[in-house]
Amino acid sequence: MTETRVLPLRLPILPGEGVDSWLEALSRRNGMPLSAFLRVLGLPRHSLTRPLVTDLPTASLRTLETRTGLPAGRLDQAVIGPGFPFGPRRQRRCRFCPQCLAEREGRWLLKWWLPWVFACTAHKALLHDTCPGCGKGTRVRLPGHTHRFPPTACTIGSRLVSVCGTDLSSAELLPLTSDHPLLAAQCRVDSLLATPVTARTVLDDLNHCTSWLMHTIDDHNVAPMGATIQRLWQHRPLATRTPADRAKPLGSAVSGVIAHTALPFLDTDDDSFAVHAVHNLRARHDTANKVIPRGMTAEQWSQLSPAAQRRFLHAGDHTMGALDRVRFASSTPRARVPSPGDQRAGARIRHVPQLLWPSWTVRLMPREGTQENLCRGIAAALLLLPGEPDLRARGVTDRLSPHLPNAMTVTLQRALKSGHPAVLTALCNLAHYLDDHGSPIDYERRRRLIPVAPISPDDWRELCFRTGNQPGEQLSSKTTVAPRYLNAQRYLNQLLTGADLTDPRHPLTLRSVADRSRYFAFPPSLTLDQRDALHRHAVGILHDLSIKEPLTWEPPQECADGLALPGRRLDDLDLEEVRRIVITEQRAPREAARALDTTLAHVRFALERVPREPRAWSRRSSVGSWRLRQQAKAVLTADFLQREYIDGGKPLRDIARETGIPRPLAVAHARALGVTVRRTRKPFPMDPAWLREQYLTHKRSTLDIASELGTEDETVRRRLKRLNIPLRPPGVHSRTIMTKTDANLPRAVRTAVKGTLHGWLRLHRFQIAMRFPSLDSAAHYLKVEPNALVTQFQRLERDIGTPLFNRAAFGRPQQPTKQGRQLLRNLEEERVQALMTTSLQHDQITAQPDDHTLESAHAKFRIRRNPGPPTPFSDMAVERVRITGPTLILLRHLLTRPQEEFYGAEVIPRTGLEPGTLYPQLKRLERAGWLTSRLEDDAAWMNRATPGRGPGRRRTFYTLTAEGHRAAHLETQHRITA
Repeated sequence: MTETRVLPLRLPILPGEGVDSWLEALSRRNGMPLSAFLRVLGLPRHSLTRPLVTDLPTASLRTLETRTGLPAGRLDQAVIGPGFPFGPRRQRRCRFCPQCLAEREGRWLLKWWLPWVFACTAHKALLHDTCPGCGKGTRVRLPGHTHRFPPTACTIGSRLVSVCGTDLSSAELLPLTSDHPLLAAQCRVDSLLATPVTARTVLDDLNHCTSWLMHTIDDHNVAPMGATIQRLWQHRPLATRTPADRAKPLGSAVSGVIAHTALPFLDTDDDSFAVHAVHNLRARHDTANKVIPRGMTAEQWSQLSPAAQRRFLHAGDHTMGALDRVRFASSTPRARVPSPGDQRAGARIRHVPQLLWPSWTVRLMPREGTQENLCRGIAAALLLLPGEPDLRARGVTDRLSPHLPNAMTVTLQRALKSGHPAVLTALCNLAHYLDDHGSPIDYERRRRLIPVAPISPDDWRELCFRTGNQPGEQLSSKTTVAPRYLNAQRYLNQLLTGADLTDPRHPLTLRSVADRSRYFAFPPSLTLDQRDALHRHAVGILHDLSIKEPLTWEPPQECADGLALPGRRLDDLDLEEVRRIVITEQRAPREAARALDTTLAHVRFALERVPREPRAWSRRSSVGSWRLRQQAKAVLTADFLQREYIDGGKPLRDIARETGIPRPLAVAHARALGVTVRRTRKPFPMDPAWLREQYLTHKRSTLDIASELGTEDETVRRRLKRLNIPLRPPGVHSRTIMTKTDANLPRAVRTAVKGTLHGWLRLHRFQIAMRFPSLDSAAHYLKVEPNALVTQFQRLERDIGTPLFNRAAFGRPQQPTKQGRQLLRNLEEERVQALMTTSLQHDQITAQPDDHTLESAHAKFRIRRNPGPPTPFSDMAVERVRITGPTLILLRHLLTRPQEEFYGAEVIPRTGLEPGTLYPQLKRLERAGWLTSRLEDDAAWMNRATPGRGPGRRRTFYTLTAEGHRAAHLETQHRITA
């Protein structure tokens, strides 16, 4: 091992001195040129000076320290570390302060090599860039002839005779005032250099911003710095000039102006101040919709630190295109330029549904101008854009929703034009939340595994019946699937996967505008029980697929804290108001949106949370039938039927009546349980001999016999058939009154009553009618309709076979014929009268008219009057109306409640009048002034609304007036109701 020799003549290195200056001083001390001295030290020989402070190997530094007696590591402070940002231009020269150089006897400071050291803070002066004698950059080439010239002399020149030799310490000082901006900027740079890591980042950014700042800084910004700085700034080398200018190093004045302008937004912890400073600079010569500032190359932009890029993005947020603002998240604290290999945005797709979550939809969707599904689909696709290195927006969003039109930019611009730029911030915040926290739902997996038809038709029917709802079996003309069942499949599929049903690739896609409207109306139509049942079914599907995830999930609303978004929170809407407007008053959801100052989507999502009461279904409906079948399963068990039906002998008819289950259903259920069902009851006990006697001998009807035995008429008839007894014709022909006839009766009387049901009644009425002058007067006395009396007498004449009376005409009363007079004489016989009285019921017998009644009837018959208008009342201020039978019934009913207000529907069951008869009578009486009316008020009308339906038509209430009460009492006083 060879021993390193120590130099006999050594000099200490001064604080802050560069290794090049120290080596030059050592060479002078040893009386050797610097180049020869470097060979003696075994250091690599360079033609340039700067490599001595930037490129010396660490091993060479350790050897130097040993040979010069310096402590280990001392020379690390005299060199510039590798990779130090020297700037975008070649900076091979060293600046200097003449006064510092004189005070240090020609020893050069290390920091003078740095491109962003441009002023001396000790002497408050601008550093020199060149030799005042030859005008060339100092210490560019390795100093020569160092043993022949003083340390402060300029040694530029290849030969001894051509060396400049100017004393640099005598150069003119370029003073700066103590408050000069460049001096303050230099102090800031010096403080930066105390922390090498921070200095490297800030100065590297400063290098990349140099060309942009040289184009951006205006002359009026430099004017306050003095005439000298302004003159030097105007002669700065620009990239727009010759290639030689583009390679020229920057002077100390130019570097100072650039550092003074850039350090406030590069070396600061106040992001808002930095962004404001960059924004003011970008606003001067920038181009709209441009991410990279004008004057900065793409290479320079890509080499900026993330913090600097973030500030530039924040400053250009309002000038960039909408898609770029989302891609770079320029409105958020996490604005950044994506790196080419960044996969975070691509991995985000598994956490994003095809349609944006409902609560975020109502907050981000503009009030007008955007279709809901389009807005939700584009917003969800845009969540893939933040941090995506692919510059093609469709290349990113087509991974999720390739069916969407190229309307992403238009959608974002509408949000911006509506005065809500925070929509972009909210989208970026959602993307960042998904990157940081992920999502408990893997939508990508669900889209792959969830079946297209999440519920079978049988399960849907069972679910609906169990929750008291109709499954909707009606099929449309264009599909073989029940529309309501199809929408249930869509609802479940979208609930589980967040699918966009406008995607034509989806098997359950919405086919038309009408189809879309029907589907949108489906979720609000679900009752609370039905919606809960569907959600439980969806949870069951996840369980069957071994997916341990919540059914639904949405990012927290805190992602939009402090942002002014177009819509309110989904929970902010008053559900009772929504119910009142849409369900109770049955107004359109769009009207509810206008009334509540929100969007239609907000109202639609709110309707899904409004509980709807199930309808009351009748027993004949499918829901009622299902309930009866469930009741039959619960009640008619095998043990119950064994006990009650088989062992107890109770008929199924009685069992069905007691349990409220229809007999056919009870029979079917019993047979399904394997129970043998008897077709009839047990035979009713009946004595055959007694039955023969009663039916054949006494000619009793089957109805009479059944009443006596306490059984049914049909039971007696079946027993007679089994006994081979011929049955008489059914119906009235078997009644006793028709089967029993006295053979001694006069022939005409016997013919009129034999084989007929009401023969004696017709004879009785004929006997009375022939005493009156006309059938009308006779009908009035008998209290029957004249037409009925005409029909009965025609039947009587047909049975006897001869006309019995001549009809009345004006001035000629009706008269019996010869056969009619004979029939009347026969009817006056005592035995005939006795048999007539026995055959007729009590209410069918009418007393013979007295002389006064007959005289009055004949008097009226002789007077012929044409009906005219009713005679007006003399002392009542109402019109007189013609009183008919229905009018008389109505008036008598109203007189029983003179002060009561009523409506038509409650009068109908009290009077028995038909609606078509009652309502015209009410209108006629109202026109005549007998009644007054009013419409039902709003409160009463709404209170009687059926749950889930509207209130229907308003009622009209009537009241009998005082004059109408007097008129009704007068008209009904002497009238008889027919």
